[in-house]
Amino acid sequence: MVGEKFTIGIDDTGYLDQHLTTKLMRNWLSKMVEHSLIHSEGITRHQLFESEKISFSYKNRSLAFTFSTSLSVFEIEDQIVDFIRTTSSTNANPAVAILSRHSDSLHALAFGRRCKNELLKLSDSEQYASESNVLLRGLGGNRSGMIGALAAVGLRAGGDDGIFVHIDGLEDLKGDQTAGDIRNNSALQHIVDISSGEELDRDDLIKIDSYLRPQLINGNPTQYVQLIANSKVWNPVA
Repeated sequence: MVGEKFTIGIDDTGYLDQHLTTKLMRNWLSKMVEHSLIHSEGITRHQLFESEKISFSYKNRSLAFTFSTSLSVFEIEDQIVDFIRTTSSTNANPAVAILSRHSDSLHALAFGRRCKNELLKLSDSEQYASESNVLLRGLGGNRSGMIGALAAVGLRAGGDDGIFVHIDGLEDLKGDQTAGDIRNNSALQHIVDISSGEELDRDDLIKIDSYLRPQLINGNPTQYVQLIANSKVWNPVA
């Protein structure tokens, strides 16, 4: 697909519903992919600092996703803003951050790393977004979702933080699968022995009880696995 790559951060679209934001982002991506408007690189979940002073729906997590498209940043903004405004909870404080090739991703990453370890303010997110040239918009409520949205977009762009909650083809894998079948039927290409750091051979069997949840490592989804004792089967490592 000709065009450029964007990373979008989303936070606080749900209200006391840990899964709503993930569902909404999957729906938006599916709609855009169906109309051949984007090529998705999956959705990641990012854990931020937890404190009783922070109001959040579930464990203070925010989401990010990266994709390539021929659409402009303004067209993407219109699409995602309209979708979030019409689908998020009326009690939420939704926000969206959009990082492009014109953004200072390292400065946005610095903000994301701070959000993992300390309590930041709405004014901090506005300052960092302005300095990073990241489009940041609060779309309702008290706009507090801007903090998590900017943190998520920075952490995703950094390439080494987050758990994938959606990758093309991954949710369709049922039952135990060989590493080769996983690579052939999904966007997950890196399946790594956590002990040696080596990629698994194509015939190695991975035990899948529910869904695989790869980590974002060096910009790519990577599933770490561990050999089950006295067997030739591998277990996913969360």
